[in-house]
Amino acid sequence: MADKQIIRTSDRGRFKKCRQQWDFESPMRQGYRYAGGVKPLDFGIAMHVGLEIYYDPERWSYPKEIREKLAIRAFLDSCEEQKAKVMLATPDLSVETEADFKERGELGVAMLEHYFSWSEERDTFKPIKSEIEFEVPIPGMDAVYQGRIDLIIEDAQGDYWIVDHKTAAQFGDTTHLDLDVQVGSYCWAIQKQLGIPVKGVIYNELRKSVPQEPVVNKNGTISRNKAQRTTATLYRQKIAELGLRDTDYADILEHLEKNQNYFRRTVLFRSAAELEVVEKIIQLEAKDMLDPDVSIYPNPTKFNCGWCSFFAPCLATMDGSDPTWLLEDSGRYAKS
Repeated sequence: MADKQIIRTSDRGRFKKCRQQWDFESPMRQGYRYAGGVKPLDFGIAMHVGLEIYYDPERWSYPKEIREKLAIRAFLDSCEEQKAKVMLATPDLSVETEADFKERGELGVAMLEHYFSWSEERDTFKPIKSEIEFEVPIPGMDAVYQGRIDLIIEDAQGDYWIVDHKTAAQFGDTTHLDLDVQVGSYCWAIQKQLGIPVKGVIYNELRKSVPQEPVVNKNGTISRNKAQRTTATLYRQKIAELGLRDTDYADILEHLEKNQNYFRRTVLFRSAAELEVVEKIIQLEAKDMLDPDVSIYPNPTKFNCGWCSFFAPCLATMDGSDPTWLLEDSGRYAKS
């Protein structure tokens, strides 16, 4: 496709969130990115690298302990690569930045170790493909939809699912995911490109926190305090270690199973009819984004503006100033 336009999920999200930000940042438009300051370890990227290795279809037959070691090594290597890039830009890292890299590295290793234990009984599937890049023509337009998918699995019933790894400080409400554009668009794209009848998406979330071993009382029993930061898996391990009986702790084990908040999987189905609607929505959004006369305006809200890297140039456009100096000469922004 000659002179094809490329649309990604991030473009769609920015376009609907704030057209002014989209105009500044999207590669479809001005293509600026924030370049000011020292960027700390991108924790999500490093964790994705580790999980990619752990669920690599070509390594799935390896002993679990080997896959775990390879995944942790890949995570740490990604951390070191990111740190090396930061040091090229700022050779003299501050004490705070050094500590940040060290703490996040230790946190990631501990999270992965606990995740491997938690997921052992839950990974009743077979990885089919990992880290898949897709590029699908948008029907009726000189544009393609591009993206990247973490993992495709086949479950015990022979159904195919997309798995999307996420890391989060806290687990939020999942109601909005029923209408999430990324869920449907990924299913639509993979079915178009690979011809695989995908049932839906599984959000595989890892909370940025590490559970602790349960508290052991002075009399050799285990604390039943439901507020302690532990998991059912760790609790059972401690029961076995102390030679105690699971039945004596059924109540706390049931509570920990129901209220486990370190890892979470959310299953979202997508029917063929829904994917037809998804395709239509992608077409409509692409038509708007590719319109040379598309209207550009800000959408100022507390949440949109609070963390926006383009607050200053946006403010310049609002007060009638020219944002060119901020974008080109301030040193805060660079072309993607």
